[in-house]
Amino acid sequence: MIYGTHNSATGGQLVWWLRPLAWLVNLTSKCQAKSIEEQLEDGVRLFNLQVTKYGGEWVFSHGTAIYKEELIPTLALMLRYATQEKPIYFQLVLDDNWFTGQPVEEFKELVELIVEDLKGDNLKMHYAWVEGSEEYPYLSGIQLSYEEQYWTLAWAKRYAKSLLDWLPLPKRHARRYNAEYKKNCKREFLMLDFYELD
Repeated sequence: MIYGTHNSATGGQLVWWLRPLAWLVNLTSKCQAKSIEEQLEDGVRLFNLQVTKYGGEWVFSHGTAIYKEELIPTLALMLRYATQEKPIYFQLVLDDNWFTGQPVEEFKELVELIVEDLKGDNLKMHYAWVEGSEEYPYLSGIQLSYEEQYWTLAWAKRYAKSLLDWLPLPKRHARRYNAEYKKNCKREFLMLDFYELD
């Protein structure tokens, strides 16, 4: 089994004006403790990258969180780790961020540029889509055998065992359920929040 990470870039640093509120923002938005580079070193090979346009750059985000790390340098870093024997895959999602909205047309242009730039490389975009929409600007056709296991409202409706299970608390969920997800995974990739927690 190879790890994938959900909201992979949330181990980064919040933009300056959100840092005083990190205790609150991180409660529901932070899904990883490690940076992308640390995840690559750990052998993670499937990444879920949520982005928004902020300050004229594509940066990582999740809900109320905006991170200072930029997408393009991060993809360059990932490309350095990708090999023919161990390619790296990523999903690109236009986050429905509370503060920045969704510049859909600009996102589509970004996707086209990335697809063209990565042709023939060992870093591969699995798919790209707009969060909260049925609009999928890019489907690669790459077939990956993977499971996604993390808190969602659909998960809570089906599996909640306590009142706290109804709350979007990624770290709590990972601590309670990751060991079970790892034990039961039958696919090549397993995508988790806080993949390092059991």
